[in-house]
Amino acid sequence: MKKTLKQIISGVIIMGITLAAGFGISLLSFNLFKALTPNQMKLLFTFDVFLLSAAATAVWYFFDCKNAKNRRKKEFQKRRNSRIEKNQKQWQELSEIINLTNFAA
Repeated sequence: MKKTLKQIISGVIIMGITLAAGFGISLLSFNLFKALTPNQMKLLFTFDVFLLSAAATAVWYFFDCKNAKNRRKKEFQKRRNSRIEKNQKQWQELSEIINLTNFAA
């Protein structure tokens, strides 16, 4: 439950930041709407789309890096647990052999 609540809160914060950045970028275009010529507006619109795309790509890249890091961490933990289990099994077999030889002596 706690992890889900943490994910919801971080999602809301990131959504708010993304919306605020998009609003700030778009606000410039709307404030200059009557002051610019049609060609300047086209250029500004293109620049606006580019900035919004860059912001979306940055957010996507942030989440992708975070997910990749978590995947690597889980894979490392899985390999580590596998090695630990293998070593424990070997130690258990070895201790059984030692106990059998002590009994025979």
